[in-house]
Amino acid sequence: MSIGPEPGRTRSGQHHFSMKALGDSVVVALNGARDWLLGQQWFTSTLLPALPRPVRWGLRRLYFLPSDVIDRFSGRRAEMIPPKSKIFTGSVDDFQSSGTELLMRLVRVAALTPDAVVLDIGSGMGRLAVPLTSYLDRAGRYEGLDVVPSGVRWCTANIASKHPNFHFTLADVFNKEYHPGGRLKAADYDFTYADATFDIAVLSSVFTHMLPADMEHYIEEISRVLKPGGRCYATYQLVNEESLRLMREGRSDTRFKHHIAPYWTVDEKVPELSIGYDEQYVRSLFERLGVSARIEVYYGTWSGRPEAYGPGWESQDLVVAVK
Repeated sequence: MSIGPEPGRTRSGQHHFSMKALGDSVVVALNGARDWLLGQQWFTSTLLPALPRPVRWGLRRLYFLPSDVIDRFSGRRAEMIPPKSKIFTGSVDDFQSSGTELLMRLVRVAALTPDAVVLDIGSGMGRLAVPLTSYLDRAGRYEGLDVVPSGVRWCTANIASKHPNFHFTLADVFNKEYHPGGRLKAADYDFTYADATFDIAVLSSVFTHMLPADMEHYIEEISRVLKPGGRCYATYQLVNEESLRLMREGRSDTRFKHHIAPYWTVDEKVPELSIGYDEQYVRSLFERLGVSARIEVYYGTWSGRPEAYGPGWESQDLVVAVK
């Protein structure tokens, strides 16, 4: 009976395998703890808003540091996928799969095609851009727009440098949570794109961090830059009788405590941290600003509603409008 290493596996290989298994266990445990916390109202609606912004962002980076170290030394992080500690919006542990799911939803409900010209408002660290690099053909084009300088720099260096039909632009817009050093108000920022340029405008978790005057101006600009027949795909946390009931019952991920019609927020001091909008206001806004006289609404699970559209759907509520 052999007491040495198994054939084809050295002691070094066994050590590498055990370290990888340990790393996987650590990542799974961290992700599980984070998912649990994000599902607790006391955490998302009470503790987080009470922390100063530098503390919130510092704790976020510190939390993901072990995962980044493990990913770096194990070689698990794929090309064009940013370190977890640098991702500032959306789900982090499923960055790649959630981007693919977003692409599939755009095809399913917003008629996205490979030759489309796409405007991604709130492009972040490239969650949608990455899967689109394999989906768009030579006729297709992508424009990413974001207020966070680090996101625009990372995407330009790691995505646009490899794909000439992809471009990222910094909107130097003030946002108390995401870009407190911004020079312009969102209500005063005009998109740097010509009229009737885009087939689709995508806003994933953007209007959940914008105040009414800013959002209204963005919708006006979206209407201007969309081609006739173009689609706007935007996520919200829509407040209506059903979501209010579920919040009162403690079944929602977020509980909005302050109503400053037409919006709701968890924190009056930093409302941009998380914003909900009265549903009827949103419906009438799209009609009044010329995006669409009729919109389709797909309710997500954030408020405690059951999953209605299958796995991988938005947790936020989805509004799709055709110009």
